[in-house]
Amino acid sequence: MKNIFLFYWFVLFIVFPSLGIAQDVDTVIVSPEVEVTATKIREQLIGGQSQNWSTQKLDETSASTIGELLAQDGGVFIKNYGIGSLATSSIRGGNSSHTLVLWNGLPIQSPMLGTLDLSLLSLSSAEEITLQKGGNSALYGSGAIGGIISMKNQNDFSNKYSVQYKSQIGSFGFSSQNLKVGFGNRKIQFVTKLLHQKSENDFFYVIREDLPKQQQTNASFSRQNLFQDIYWKINTKNQLAVHLWRTISDQNIPPTNVQTESKAHQDDYSTRLVLDWKRVSNSNVFQGKVGFYDEFMDYFDDASGLESNIHFTNWIGELESQWNKNNHKFTLAGTQSFTTAFSAFYDSPPTETKSALIASHQYSKPLFLIQTSLRQELIDGKFTPFVPSIGLDYRILPHLLLKFKASRNYKNPTLNNRYWIPGGNENLLPESGWSEEATIEYEKYFKHAHFKISLTGFNRKIDNWIRWAPTDGQFFWSAFNLTKVWSRGLESRVSYLYKKNKTQFHWEAGYDFIKSTNQVDIVVPRISAGDQLVYTPRHQAFSKIGIGWNDFLLSYHHSLTGRTIGINETLDAYHIGNVRFQKNFNLKKCKSIVFFNANNIWNANYFVVERRPMPRSNFQIGLNFIFSKKLNHKNH
Repeated sequence: MKNIFLFYWFVLFIVFPSLGIAQDVDTVIVSPEVEVTATKIREQLIGGQSQNWSTQKLDETSASTIGELLAQDGGVFIKNYGIGSLATSSIRGGNSSHTLVLWNGLPIQSPMLGTLDLSLLSLSSAEEITLQKGGNSALYGSGAIGGIISMKNQNDFSNKYSVQYKSQIGSFGFSSQNLKVGFGNRKIQFVTKLLHQKSENDFFYVIREDLPKQQQTNASFSRQNLFQDIYWKINTKNQLAVHLWRTISDQNIPPTNVQTESKAHQDDYSTRLVLDWKRVSNSNVFQGKVGFYDEFMDYFDDASGLESNIHFTNWIGELESQWNKNNHKFTLAGTQSFTTAFSAFYDSPPTETKSALIASHQYSKPLFLIQTSLRQELIDGKFTPFVPSIGLDYRILPHLLLKFKASRNYKNPTLNNRYWIPGGNENLLPESGWSEEATIEYEKYFKHAHFKISLTGFNRKIDNWIRWAPTDGQFFWSAFNLTKVWSRGLESRVSYLYKKNKTQFHWEAGYDFIKSTNQVDIVVPRISAGDQLVYTPRHQAFSKIGIGWNDFLLSYHHSLTGRTIGINETLDAYHIGNVRFQKNFNLKKCKSIVFFNANNIWNANYFVVERRPMPRSNFQIGLNFIFSKKLNHKNH
């Protein structure tokens, strides 16, 4: 609790001077530039909160993976087992399977586990990353209970050719090499990206301050990614895109701080392919997508002889049509998927067929925007819960916006939950329930500044929550619809941006209070009704300051994660401070960025997951080189 009060004083120290600056700025209103595009209804979040990272923002962050990005800048709790190890998200008190991850509009979670390791998702995965908080199952289906992480690749038909190279080295033997090459004309573009990362990850840690230091062992990792994008502008209305993503990951799994050694390691291989066709006219958008995923995860423990190899293939197809009439937008979409999974722990390879129909209507007026959506899904011939949602954006005053959203959401049982031997339960019901959220937002543009502040309250109740537990007369655990979970809380955000000539000052801060409680007494594992869920901090807060002058940028990010309850013990609250220094060099056709990141500068000794130590003070230094030549009007 002392740490929380210290952080509040830290935030207040920065808030009041910044608000004073905002009042002194000239009050001439400057409207942001607006680009009119054929944005689909499913990509707009009405009534909820979202956050977007463009290519420029991604170039200015110290994160190297999407998991690190969300932890630093997204206000999301990332359950992190250590550098290079498993990282999963908890949004608004949900578990890791309640975050849906999209790549170019299609979900990429493992149908066997229901989750995705965010440490495997490099920032090179996409040119644009969006975080949407809150339930969105009506538009996107199973798993969109806590929120959505969307990664999109974007074309640039104005480029004749471009080369981007990013090199980075850091503490504990970390190195990263990233190459992006693009070429083409106004009709067709080819973009190839290669990424290689590795680290020994052999940092020193202490269990307690009165005990000697220990060095982490068996923690090295190596990852390679290949991305290939092809964009073809067939004519003024039709465009075809092909996206290929190949990942190879090899990571050792270190011992916990109560083990003497570990000889475990895990290999991940994935191939993802998406074919995307879009037709845009004056009043409608038609889009068709086909995706194919082929993924392996192999786990070995040479000490115990334990081995687990899992493999799945997944075909996904989607058709979507949007048409506009006056103030109305209508969307009708259908999805179809077919999954096959393989494991020695299945009696036979299970298959799963999903079909879904989605309908949405959006009505807009100068002061408000309202959207209603419906979804009905069929899995292996059985209907899932009917899923409606409604969202509203209402402009109360010129600078004051009210948002509201209510939706039903669900998460289907994974293939492991249903068919794993021993313990799978084919009679499991989907986790489902209702969520509501409301936001009041004040935003104002000045001559040289932008100020924004918001407060969001949310409430969500999920029934048939799936847990694994032992049963009488059995020596193994099984999957059951064992409990109900009630999540509610508040999210506050404030930001201030001042830009004049070559000077820039940016500040943002936030505080989240999340109470996510089990509503049913559970004997084993022992959880009482009213207990906070494990690895779900009630308090999270951050403050970030950035100062830019000419081509220099200096930023400081400070975060607080409150006390969390683990499986065996309680984890203390901790503060983390990160500093980034960046210098830009801009030439006629070339841009270079030299940067230095100092992480955990206060040398905090902390644990995100019990018995999994995290590194203390460390650094990275790197160079980002960008060269491009634009097409002139005579090029075709």
